[in-house]
Amino acid sequence: MAQRHKAIKETLEVGTSAEWNDDHIADFSDEIILYEDFITPLITTHWDVSVNAGGVLPVITFVDHHSLVFLNSGAAQLDWSLLKYEFNGAAGNITHVDNAPILTTAVWLNKYDAVNIIGEWGLMNNAVAPTLANKDGAYFRVDAGVLYAVTGDGAAETTTDVTPAGGISEYGHYRIELTPTNCLFYVDDMSTIAATHVANLPDSDLTIFFYADSGGVADTELYVDGVGLTRLRYKG
Repeated sequence: MAQRHKAIKETLEVGTSAEWNDDHIADFSDEIILYEDFITPLITTHWDVSVNAGGVLPVITFVDHHSLVFLNSGAAQLDWSLLKYEFNGAAGNITHVDNAPILTTAVWLNKYDAVNIIGEWGLMNNAVAPTLANKDGAYFRVDAGVLYAVTGDGAAETTTDVTPAGGISEYGHYRIELTPTNCLFYVDDMSTIAATHVANLPDSDLTIFFYADSGGVADTELYVDGVGLTRLRYKG
């Protein structure tokens, strides 16, 4: 995740050494930055891993010279694989809409069938099952071969088709910018908004999650190539 600089100097403007030093350190006063490259430590140190039925537990693996997290749903109906960020050593929520979290990740959909919901990733309420309809969260969903941006408040959800013109990328970059008034979604192009949601925004605490579902026809193979999250620091 990019870190902001605090001092801005015009061309040839003279500054002090204190200003220069302050301009080149992380700004600890406003934001908390979380970054996971899935190289080390052990996956279960920071993440909760779980499955249902014939699903395969998420693991860190090495593919094509890259370290990734691999989720395999299993092939039958109700098979799934789930990865969620932990709070204090156990599955738990780490942010909220009031924190204005920004989530950026890269996902490789290696294999899936164009039927039913086969994958979701983003922010969701840790307390609910990934299969729950209208769950609190802001996330991406692949359903019947279509990529959707989704926000839900636990009772209803808003969805927008954000499938790129050429179809869902096998390897894609995704960003979610959530605030108390709206949620912005980006796909691959991080400067062009793919969807803006102002309704059914999540009103509970949230964690980061990645979810692979079989869709009831065949297994889904989903790889995660790193994830970053920024959120506002508590001001009291």
